[in-house]
Amino acid sequence: MSENNQNEKDNESILSDLDDFLNFNDQSAKLTDKQMDALERYLDAHAAQNAMHLEVLDGFLCALITSPSPVSPEEYLPYIFGGKMPEFKNQEEADEIMGALKQHWEYIESVLKRNNEYYPFLYADPDGKCSANEWAYGFILGMDLRRDAWKEMVETSKQEGLLTPILKLYSEYIPEVSGCQQIPAEEREEIVTTIVSNLPKIYDHFEEQREKNRKSSPLH
Repeated sequence: MSENNQNEKDNESILSDLDDFLNFNDQSAKLTDKQMDALERYLDAHAAQNAMHLEVLDGFLCALITSPSPVSPEEYLPYIFGGKMPEFKNQEEADEIMGALKQHWEYIESVLKRNNEYYPFLYADPDGKCSANEWAYGFILGMDLRRDAWKEMVETSKQEGLLTPILKLYSEYIPEVSGCQQIPAEEREEIVTTIVSNLPKIYDHFEEQREKNRKSSPLH
């Protein structure tokens, strides 16, 4: 068997049961530094193909996990890997990367399901400051996959406050939206703190609707 055919076979095996991504395990552990580094290296190596980096990925997964309507791996994985399903050199690399993604998903969900605060993965600048703009960008990308399902929270004044800090960071990230207005450093810290406290509230707000949609979804 040629190397290309073997790689294709490996990828088919890897992606044949993507619904495992949505099988919840509330005992999932946080990724180790080694796992995080391996995932970061893989994504960075595919940056030219528009693969997400870790901060965008973290925001994207948080939106999918808190979403009122489930999104299948077949639908969301191409967004992570630059518009197509991932390709790997061998089964070992596939297990490492797909396993890390699945574990990170489950860890985030396990934290939010217990109504605890999840601290997003954020890159810091040379001064140790985190803008969190790209995390917010990733979250909005995830929301956009189920725009109609999120509409109630976006448009209802009683609940829109839960998304306001995320939308504010996203608006700053998109110049045509913000008019290039910069958020003061002190306010930015407050925004990030509010996002941390709001994530479990967003997850809880949609819990009943999410479970109902999951039971009726063809994903399972």
